[in-house]
Amino acid sequence: MANLIKLALMTQMPNSLTSLQSDLKDLGIQKGDGVFVHSSMSAVGPTVGGPRVVVEALLTSVGKTGLVGMPGFSTDAYFPDWADREGLTEQQILQIEAAIPGFDMQTSPASSNGILAETFRTWPGTERSDHPSVSVCLNGANAGDYLRDHSLAWATGEASPFGRLRARTSMKILLIGVGWNRCTLFHCAETLAEHRRTKIRRVKTGGRDGDWIECPDVADDLGRLFPAVGAAFEATGAVTIGQLGQAECRVCDYVPLLDFARDWINAANHESGDLH
Repeated sequence: MANLIKLALMTQMPNSLTSLQSDLKDLGIQKGDGVFVHSSMSAVGPTVGGPRVVVEALLTSVGKTGLVGMPGFSTDAYFPDWADREGLTEQQILQIEAAIPGFDMQTSPASSNGILAETFRTWPGTERSDHPSVSVCLNGANAGDYLRDHSLAWATGEASPFGRLRARTSMKILLIGVGWNRCTLFHCAETLAEHRRTKIRRVKTGGRDGDWIECPDVADDLGRLFPAVGAAFEATGAVTIGQLGQAECRVCDYVPLLDFARDWINAANHESGDLH
């Protein structure tokens, strides 16, 4: 087996900073671009230097006037999904809720979004919005302008980094080895739609002694609409498909995707009446 692995490495060179930069250029990423990224490091494949080199390739490809973004989503402010409320006493629930640390901009991990997102979160110069569960990480020109005053309610809408990034020129979406079901911009699109599926988000604000709050938001998609709207947008010819390392990638402009998805999801929700 070891010999087979060595043979594979001999016949297919691993990714490097130079090769990844070349791949990103072929995908249309250039100096000054803004790029919001959803990613799978395992899909990229063997890379000399690992995740840090992929992050470096993204940042150097857009340059000092560019902007790179990734989700900083964290579960630190949620009741743990492994705890079965129905099997717990009221006192036990209160004890667990009291122990939940709450969101911390510096230490709450983004690892649920993948190792690239977590590597990016801790990268020098990366800034993060202060939403307790749906924070956003940006690194580059004027990052703080898009991160300020992240609304607790409708956390991906107008008063969120996703909404504010509409105003940035040359803003793009980049999916690295993941599907449209991972595209958070579709949550922004649904928030902006007249007909939208909704839920109540319950999170702990502040630290361990913080308060629990409930606020409205769009519901989880769970693969019901997002893959279909992504495929429909691809059918318009507005998506570039290529490779970053071994990962199949999709790149498109931010605002056209958002506008298309808003109208598509609005029509789908209106037709189905599935608004809960």
